[in-house]
Amino acid sequence: MSEVKRRITMEDLYQMRWVSDPQVSPDGTQVAYVVKEVDQNDKNKYCSRIFVVAAAGGQPVQYTNGPKNDANPRWSPDGKYLAFTSNRAENNQIWVMATCGGEARQVTSGKTSAGTPVWSPDGSKIAFVSKVASSTEASKEEQSDVKVITRLHYKQNGEGFLGDKRSQIFVVDVASGKQQQVTSGDFDCGSPTWSPCSQYLAFSSNRTEDSDYNNQTDVWVVEADGGELRKLSPGTGPAGNPSWSPDGKLIAYLGHEREYGSATLARIMVANVDTQEVRNLTADFDRTPGNACGSDMVGSPDPGLVWSADGKNIYFLATDGASTKLFSTDVQTAQVCPVFEPGEQVVYGMSYSKQSDSFALTITSPGKIGDVYSYKAGDAPKQLTEVNKDLLGQIELSMPEQFSVVSDGMDVECWVIKPIGFKAGVKYPAVIEIHGGPHVAYGNTFMHEFQLLAAAGYAVIYTNPPGSQGYGQEFVSKTHHDWGGADYRAIMAAVDAACQFDFIDQDRLGVTGGSYGGYMTNWMIGHTDLFKAAVTQRSTCNRYSQFGTSDVGFFNGEYEFMGNPWENPEFYLERSPITYVKNVNTPLLLIHSEQDLRCPIEQAEQFYTALKWLRKEAVFVRFPDENHELSRSGKPKHRVERLKHILGWFKKYIECTTEEYTH
Repeated sequence: MSEVKRRITMEDLYQMRWVSDPQVSPDGTQVAYVVKEVDQNDKNKYCSRIFVVAAAGGQPVQYTNGPKNDANPRWSPDGKYLAFTSNRAENNQIWVMATCGGEARQVTSGKTSAGTPVWSPDGSKIAFVSKVASSTEASKEEQSDVKVITRLHYKQNGEGFLGDKRSQIFVVDVASGKQQQVTSGDFDCGSPTWSPCSQYLAFSSNRTEDSDYNNQTDVWVVEADGGELRKLSPGTGPAGNPSWSPDGKLIAYLGHEREYGSATLARIMVANVDTQEVRNLTADFDRTPGNACGSDMVGSPDPGLVWSADGKNIYFLATDGASTKLFSTDVQTAQVCPVFEPGEQVVYGMSYSKQSDSFALTITSPGKIGDVYSYKAGDAPKQLTEVNKDLLGQIELSMPEQFSVVSDGMDVECWVIKPIGFKAGVKYPAVIEIHGGPHVAYGNTFMHEFQLLAAAGYAVIYTNPPGSQGYGQEFVSKTHHDWGGADYRAIMAAVDAACQFDFIDQDRLGVTGGSYGGYMTNWMIGHTDLFKAAVTQRSTCNRYSQFGTSDVGFFNGEYEFMGNPWENPEFYLERSPITYVKNVNTPLLLIHSEQDLRCPIEQAEQFYTALKWLRKEAVFVRFPDENHELSRSGKPKHRVERLKHILGWFKKYIECTTEEYTH
């Protein structure tokens, strides 16, 4: 007799383990990866450690240990060492340890943290990014805690106030620990990549005179010991994530020319290092490189663009519909082909071994939080880890069922998750979930929040409305000057279609979403009374004031909205949910982080105050010391408490009766 499984709980988050950053060894025989988990001695913290597993399969070996966070493992070119970042000292620095065993050795030092290590091909040096503060800022910090702000872009969500610090590229000699700053100036630099000869670095940087006022990054080349910079990209649009070809003649990068503003799909470009001739390799591929499928569970550094050993192809991840797949583009013909199609899953991490022509992948699905796989083209992927096997083996999950609607002439992909204990012939309450962005997507990922609602007795409805990634340039640009328009109609069409299912009770519906999804939640309850309860998370309500209070809101007028707010106040206010606050009759819970600089908490304060002034039903929950990433990487206790508030609000206003369920 099979064991009866239990329902998932909020507190299960404390037992979950999150796998990321799979790094295959140069010879393809081993895979290093990161496992993040809740610190069981302090549930306000996480700890992360590095593991290594044989690519052929076997028992994983824990390489690092301790109460701190070890991350970003990178193999030396000969495979004899692993470099990684760790905060075991005062801040994150780069450490190196022999793969045959022994203690790790710290190789970088400084007042600011070191970024991901990038080995030179000859294995003698490591490039990394670190922030550099001016001496005037340092003296000011010693004298006063008063902030004197002169820049437009003076704050960043997750970082706080930027001051005069700029990200610069450094190189450290692995043997001696001698560090050299390669770039300088009042410009941020990032994404360093080595030339095959180990003499040059390519990197991305916005070095325009008004860098705070545009997103014009370019690809630059510099000698590894510093010197004059040479711009490689044409300067007609943002260019970043450079990657050097094996023969050193080409550099691939992601770029576009802002044809659709912030909604423009990035393309894979290759530039000739000598002539600077640039070609577009994905002009006919109507998807953008990278994983756009959001989740409250998984995350991994973007693998960027990876060259094949012979230099004939470039490998990359891209979201296609609800799945993120592994693709390649032929450097000569610009033909894009799928290398690995995971079915109803999402590949969220990738690395490549040139010697073995094989990959390491991390994959998630609606029933799996995330694990490491090895893959060779033509073979089936081999699962190497089962980090949540014991936990998920106890839990009954409900898998999403796909359906679609047509809205404004567009096919819109949608899903419904039935409640745990589902019985045919019974109608159930449902919650519609709305993703953020708007230019990300829901996909075939594990969602703790969705499963928790299903375990509590609610069906969950979600969709990728116009503006979502994964469906092409025309679809993703549909929010242009139209927030609350075609997107709103598509979401409502999904709700209407779901209500035709014989198990959805249209008189017991709730709605929630975060960021852009929070905006849409606020918008929807100002335009319909269909929902009995709503939860808005890290939301905006006043697009006029958000322009000046967000860390990046001042760019909205370049494409998403119609010019600057003082030039077109009527439009901004017409597309602001607070304009319709008097129409709100739906009880609303507002959840917001006090350190959110992307959608500042003043947005929730405005909406809450207006609702209370109008004597509407509203409760405001503020999370201290958290930012825009609360649901994904906030303190574990806060993440659990957030889920508790969401579930408690829906239970208060949308009844679930126990006799409706099988157990």
